Amino acid sequence: MKKGIWKSKNGIMLITLGIVVVMVIIIAVIGGMKQGNESIPTIETIAVTKGNVTQEVEASGNVESEQKKTFYSPVNGEVQTMSAETGDTVEAGQVIIGFNLETLESENQKAELNVRSGQLELADAQQQAADAAAKQAEAQARIPELEAQIEEKQGQITSLQQQIADVQSQAAADAQAAAQQAAADAAQAYQNALDIYNNTTLPIYQEELSEAENAMYDCQAAFNEATQAYEKEEITVEEYSQKEKEFQQARQAYQDLKEHPPAQPEEAEYMASAAGADTAVAPDTSDLQFQLETASSELAQLQSELASQEAAAEADGAGLSSAAQEQMQISNNLAELEAKNLQELIEEGRKGLQAEFKGVISDAQVTQGATVTQGMELFTLQSTDQVCVEANISKYDFDKVKEGQKASVTLGDSEYQGTVEKISRIAIPNEQGTPLIGVTIHIDDPDDNIFIGVEAQASIQAAQAKDVPLLPVEAVNIGKDGSFCYVVEEGIITEKAIETGVTSDSYVEITKGLKAGDQVIRDIGSHETGDRVVAVEAAE
Repeated sequence: MKKGIWKSKNGIMLITLGIVVVMVIIIAVIGGMKQGNESIPTIETIAVTKGNVTQEVEASGNVESEQKKTFYSPVNGEVQTMSAETGDTVEAGQVIIGFNLETLESENQKAELNVRSGQLELADAQQQAADAAAKQAEAQARIPELEAQIEEKQGQITSLQQQIADVQSQAAADAQAAAQQAAADAAQAYQNALDIYNNTTLPIYQEELSEAENAMYDCQAAFNEATQAYEKEEITVEEYSQKEKEFQQARQAYQDLKEHPPAQPEEAEYMASAAGADTAVAPDTSDLQFQLETASSELAQLQSELASQEAAAEADGAGLSSAAQEQMQISNNLAELEAKNLQELIEEGRKGLQAEFKGVISDAQVTQGATVTQGMELFTLQSTDQVCVEANISKYDFDKVKEGQKASVTLGDSEYQGTVEKISRIAIPNEQGTPLIGVTIHIDDPDDNIFIGVEAQASIQAAQAKDVPLLPVEAVNIGKDGSFCYVVEEGIITEKAIETGVTSDSYVEITKGLKAGDQVIRDIGSHETGDRVVAVEAAE
């Protein structure tokens, strides 16, 4: 009985021991797996998506009215009523100013102008009569003397012209022989220069060009080998850069030599020297020419004076004096005043001044009870239905903003939609000296919350790209060679060169280097390129 019990206990112990051994093995395996995973860190990646991106340009400025009108007094009188002052809003058709016309001075001004006109007419008539008589007498006495002087001067000019012709004829014969010899010498000189160019200069240049081309190809082969070695990390960056520099220098030397071949002698240049020899024997007629020019100038002056004196002698009357001109101006003023008689002025004044459109009064120059004169400025009305924002943008953004682009305008707690209507072509420096470009943004649908002159913020919707590969801005880096991002290739962190397009505050358009679905590292953190990691795609 005890022997059976012992066998049973031994079996139980053996089973228990087996279970313990299996558990230890499982725990060891699990621990080893965990230890293996923990030795390679993980890094979060995100996918390149497709979507739309809009680049916005921020600007600030003041609200301005696009429709302004300054009103002037149509009459002389007193402001009897004034229903609005600076800052008040008025409706279209509202009467702003009514006039008291009891002191109208139109008739008195008209009488004074008529008196002044009569005085000037009389003075002008007397002056013209006296001047005309004196000028005619003086002109008639001067004409015979001028005619004799002109005849004498014409004879002098004829004699000088003949002397110059004789000297030039003799010089022409001498110059012809010299020109023929110079042409023969120039032709021989050109042939000699052409022989030197074909037999010496050109062969030397072609040999130098061939040597430069061979040197360039040798450097290119060395640079290609260096590129392969650098990609395999067999050489340093400095060695790779040196090979690249040597290749660029050899290529530039070849291009410079190729673009500047020796100039072939031009026959025209040698013949030009022969033509110069022809002018070398020109006769010296400078003294005779000077005498001729002087005599011709004197003749022209005499003829001009004779024509003037003949016209004065035959004229029926003198021209208008300054007094006559002033009289004519006053006559025009009188005609305008007479066209609008006193009754018309009174009727116009009784209508008062009405607002032609809805807006706000600015720059009121008068108050109720003030005395005004015709043409005096009274007030300015600025529309609140036609408004815009006169904003400024940086010199770095002006090439992004175009006329017709949409914009959102924030004014206090209100937001409006607008359109870029105008871009100034002149940059104006601000207080810090930074040049800014003026932009006019029309507010499409203004309301009663619009206040003229207040500051507004505008966000212009500039460049836009639709259905393009996108990345968050934090995943895109900018280095000295351009934009790049970090990716995991075969478990290693690697830089990936990319090209970008439209950029917003949140996303960047990827135009080259990546496509939709590619995985990139959002934030490299403390890792560096070349580190081994396990990529884990982030949850959306």
